[in-house]
Amino acid sequence: MAVKLRMKRMGRSHVNFFRVNAVDSRSPRDGRVIEELGFYDPANKDQTKKFVVNLDRCKYWLDNGAIPSETVSSMLKKNGLDHKGLVLPHPGKPKPKVEEKKEAPKA
Repeated sequence: MAVKLRMKRMGRSHVNFFRVNAVDSRSPRDGRVIEELGFYDPANKDQTKKFVVNLDRCKYWLDNGAIPSETVSSMLKKNGLDHKGLVLPHPGKPKPKVEEKKEAPKA
């Protein structure tokens, strides 16, 4: 069974609230959960209460092969949990280099 660390959306319309969970990778976004690890409330103004998670349990799941989503990965990194399995968002497509046209000097 492949385990992922991802968010489960809760709350009502236009008032988002997310729970950070360890779930089976085959289950739907709001489906059955193995373990609840914390929550993320983007509407909360207090930064200490915006993302609350049990870092010890997250580290346990990461050490046992759980794969975090990009969002959970970046939030864990912001809270000081560096791990080799962390997946950070990839930058966009590289932009093509535009060469400057050199004009010949007019005589």
